[in-house]
Amino acid sequence: MDLITNQIKLVEGTYSPINSADVLLSLIADKIKFHSLQILNIQDKSDPRVIHAELRIVELKESRKLVTELIVKAQHEGYDMKIDGTIHIEMIKQPR
Repeated sequence: MDLITNQIKLVEGTYSPINSADVLLSLIADKIKFHSLQILNIQDKSDPRVIHAELRIVELKESRKLVTELIVKAQHEGYDMKIDGTIHIEMIKQPR
């Protein structure tokens, strides 16, 4: 089985709380939208992919809540936010 890996630096830098909110909450919103569309496109609602997508949406909403709390805290206490987001990608050859 062939395995190809790569890393992409998606977000890197220090941002004001407002700009941090734009970056982080947009990423989370896009992921929630992605999983919601997956659910809509699968006919069988008992499909394990639907269950996985629903669980991810719950996790992402919890993450959104935590990020919002951090942003509010940074704003109130005069902090900027350093964000470092790297995506690890593995390409795995599908068996035929």
